[in-house]
Amino acid sequence: MGADKATLVFQGRPLAAGPLEVLRSVAGHVVVASGDGKRLGWLEAEGVEQVADPVPDAGPLSGLVAGLECARTPLVAVLAVDMPFASAAVLRLLARLWDGHDAVVPVTDAGLEPLHAVYAVAAAPLLRGELDRGERSLRRALSTRTVRRVEPEEWREADPTGRFARNLNRPEDLR
Repeated sequence: MGADKATLVFQGRPLAAGPLEVLRSVAGHVVVASGDGKRLGWLEAEGVEQVADPVPDAGPLSGLVAGLECARTPLVAVLAVDMPFASAAVLRLLARLWDGHDAVVPVTDAGLEPLHAVYAVAAAPLLRGELDRGERSLRRALSTRTVRRVEPEEWREADPTGRFARNLNRPEDLR
């Protein structure tokens, strides 16, 4: 995108505001893994805690580990900053389907959607181990974990369109 996705303006507000709003509707405590733990200063005014990734510049897996390691509950909802159509209903469905798995992840035509998912805090040490061994791919790290895959026929009750999984990756996506 050529800029920090979190601060890009989408529909008149920072792109991160949409996912943040969804997380607030499903979670009592919201934490943002912001890379360095301070780059999104505007979150302070929103009363949102930032945490630093344990391994700098290591991608979403490092951010996920950061969030899981500071969690206050046994289950954590996770959203990517670039998912403006994230769905509280889908997150609630994933949480209901959790039965001790390391993660509950929807599956779309693009495959697993690990950044619109629910994770067990108990998986943090295992995912940290993957990260410490040099793994940077969240999908590959999940391939070694117990994942409850939620197929379209299950998640469609919460979001018939599948729009929740859409992310913005190119400047033209902002239009």
